[in-house]
Amino acid sequence: MRFHAESSRDAYDVIVVGAGIGGLTAAALLARTGRDVLVVERHDRVGGYAHSFRRGRYLFDAAVHLVGGCAPVSFEGGGLLHRVLSSVGADRECDFARVDPFYSVGFPDATLDVSTGLDEFVRVHAELVPDERKGLKQFAQECLNIRQEVYRASELAASFSVGADSGRFPTLLHYRRATLGHALDAHLDSPRAKALLGALWPYLGLPPSRVSFLYFATMLMSYVVDGAFYCRGSFQRFADALAGSVVDCGGEVLLRSSVRRIVVEAGCARGVMLENGQQISAPLVFSNIDAVQTAQELVGTEVLPSAYCESLRALEPSHSAFVVYMAGRFGADTLPRSHETFLYSDWDHDAAYASTLAADPSWLSVTVPSHIDPAAAPAGEDIVTLTTLMPRRLARPWRDEKQPMVERMLDLAERSLPGLRDGAVFTEGGSPRTMERYTRNSGGAIYGWETSPAQVGLGRSGFDMPVEGLHLVGHWAQPGGGVYGVVSSGVQAAWRALGLASEKDLWRLLAGPVGE
Repeated sequence: MRFHAESSRDAYDVIVVGAGIGGLTAAALLARTGRDVLVVERHDRVGGYAHSFRRGRYLFDAAVHLVGGCAPVSFEGGGLLHRVLSSVGADRECDFARVDPFYSVGFPDATLDVSTGLDEFVRVHAELVPDERKGLKQFAQECLNIRQEVYRASELAASFSVGADSGRFPTLLHYRRATLGHALDAHLDSPRAKALLGALWPYLGLPPSRVSFLYFATMLMSYVVDGAFYCRGSFQRFADALAGSVVDCGGEVLLRSSVRRIVVEAGCARGVMLENGQQISAPLVFSNIDAVQTAQELVGTEVLPSAYCESLRALEPSHSAFVVYMAGRFGADTLPRSHETFLYSDWDHDAAYASTLAADPSWLSVTVPSHIDPAAAPAGEDIVTLTTLMPRRLARPWRDEKQPMVERMLDLAERSLPGLRDGAVFTEGGSPRTMERYTRNSGGAIYGWETSPAQVGLGRSGFDMPVEGLHLVGHWAQPGGGVYGVVSSGVQAAWRALGLASEKDLWRLLAGPVGE
């Protein structure tokens, strides 16, 4: 698979600006239907937050720890990543390993390994809070109901259809403005039970009191019933598989190449101009980059309705993250046994979130990818990442704060994992500034817009910008952030761009001869 820095052609059917997973998904699907597709990426590799990097003998994922939906399943709308890769002929390019338990959580006086499968998920939680078994089961079933209704709702092109057919979407309508905290209060009495069920909130960037229950439920079920997976060889292989499919279908992927502006004439997208001055035409342009940057820097606010620009400015971006990448030969009892473990200093998730806002974290997650993929490090060694959320901006420059934050994170981790420092032979920090530098997401926002009830689904930026032929895709568009969310965004963007009536029509089209 060869990538280029300059396009070999001056005209395509589709141009995708930015090679994050959402943009790559749309590009690969559209290329498979016979469209000529160009992807333009400023970095030296594709993937966005799903890219990986090497430091000597060690291979690190930049940000992604786990994904769902990588195997065929029987229920409607499941196995999304598997379906995408299979449909574009790239399913053999990735080696997805099941992860179960898919996460563990440690509180000061309790630990829990969380299993996939709805019954197992309920059972392991009920072992710690047996009096809440009924509520746990009801909560899990509500999450599954939401997961199924979200898929059916995503099939509807008209935004008012969900509200107009309340009989088909009772759970969505009931919880459309609810936080996770609201849903937990409705089903459970024990504060511990609520804290246990809400422990995965960092995957969406907001605590139970603030995160959308609809989006949390969808995310949770993408692992519980769809399976949890790690990509051996890093998640770069997933991104490369999508990009390779574009190339295999006759498309092109440009790396180390930036878009100077999106060309708009008479209210219609006409293509892009690259930083090198090359102008490339296309009647359909997808932006997989920051929505505000798209509007202000690539399109220009002078050609967009002021109300649209104001609506973007009114949305709140998600937080960023601080990551410590480590490698070494650690003691047998030093590292957690699970792939990922969330360590909390107390049972209060709002207090944990307050520490995030103060840039003085009291919690973190510990991920050990080499448990699943020993080839990521030399024999007998492991790679470890420590991750916590972080505000996008600090009053002080990160060049002064980066190493002190690394030390703070190591201190925090060693409260539960004594001896962690002693085994490390490599340690490097990644700050919000690092995230921003490599992905160009404003402030290093890791989930696009934050996932509050007001900013998921239809509350998020729509696919269509107010320029004919110009669309958003990825975590700055619907439905939301995370790998599963941006793949879903790419799928929806593709079938809508093709003028199809539903996602099912896309799968039927792709099941026929390539380019049908």
